[in-house]
Amino acid sequence: MASPEVIALEKSQVSENGRAQPKAAQKESSEIDKFLIANASFAVWLIFLAFGGGILALYYARIGYLPEIEWKASLIYLFIGSIVGGVIGLLLTISVYLPGVIWSETIVFDPCLKFSYFPPNGKHSDKEQPTEMCLRTILKYLGLPFLFVLLISHIALLAGRVQYWLIAGALLVLTFFVMRGLLKYRLSNRSEGIAPDSQRIGDASKTDPAVGRHAFKLSSAFTLSVLLNQISMYVMYWLSGSPSKVGTFVVLTILCTTGVWIACHVVALRYRDYPRQAIVASLVAAGLLLFTADNFSSLSVKLMNHFGMGYYKRVNLVVNDHGKDIVKNLGVPKCGDLQLCNVEILSKVGDEYYLRVGDEAYLTLPKSDVVAIRPLN
Repeated sequence: MASPEVIALEKSQVSENGRAQPKAAQKESSEIDKFLIANASFAVWLIFLAFGGGILALYYARIGYLPEIEWKASLIYLFIGSIVGGVIGLLLTISVYLPGVIWSETIVFDPCLKFSYFPPNGKHSDKEQPTEMCLRTILKYLGLPFLFVLLISHIALLAGRVQYWLIAGALLVLTFFVMRGLLKYRLSNRSEGIAPDSQRIGDASKTDPAVGRHAFKLSSAFTLSVLLNQISMYVMYWLSGSPSKVGTFVVLTILCTTGVWIACHVVALRYRDYPRQAIVASLVAAGLLLFTADNFSSLSVKLMNHFGMGYYKRVNLVVNDHGKDIVKNLGVPKCGDLQLCNVEILSKVGDEYYLRVGDEAYLTLPKSDVVAIRPLN
């Protein structure tokens, strides 16, 4: 007869879908989890740095220039990449990851809601028989309301900053009460054991206070996930320069809403049992959203504008005699003996400035030849 230790070991090597897990895979997974837990801060910094590096790469691809960076100056741009990536990474985290985590921890796996079902070959009497999550039910009670609120919130961005938050607040109140009614209805038909038999919702009397409190908690969690997305989309809209073209705005609304909506469902379904898969899915969605926002709204250029560089940031330059000779030999128009006017500094990375003069002339100028810079706007 097998010992209890052997039985426990055999059970631990069987996944929820009934398939045995190889010992090597379990050991490797355990080692990776230990490493990530021990170096959580470093892993988060690397993710944020990747976002910042991606934004810088998108920006330099847009201006068509690749600077040469010396090691002595790399720490400065590493810091800038970390700051920019941290801001964007945090916004994307509260948009595509945290809502799914909230759903997973409070709603999707709630035993009273019963969003799961037995597979066709399952035995209903076997308590250890694995169940599958019912995606159709989740879409009905969570996905469709979430999609509707996201679309309305995104469209409300066109109303203005103050008006947006007035509309967003009204949507949050409406979301709370609608979700409370939906989830309370679900509990009234599916909950078992939440109250004594004589008080269960489903009997003639549907006034169990425990169910009302439970529905209040679940609807509050769902409303919080909506609020996080509203904050993220508002800040991203402001950072991307508030694109006002109808075509661009419509495309961004469709793509961003779809990406966030899908990512939230994937994270909600995978976070509890496979947290690394949920993180990977959210990172992929965040990368696609970042690329989409930059492609349609020049997000990277708008972010660089906040650092005084990029398109639409005009300056006047005063150069020395050596810089004057370079400008003259290249045939770049000047507005004075040692002055360049209406200049955009597209890149400050490395030992040279990459400049655009008068919307047409592009040139690189050594930083040592620039005496003074005067911002115009």
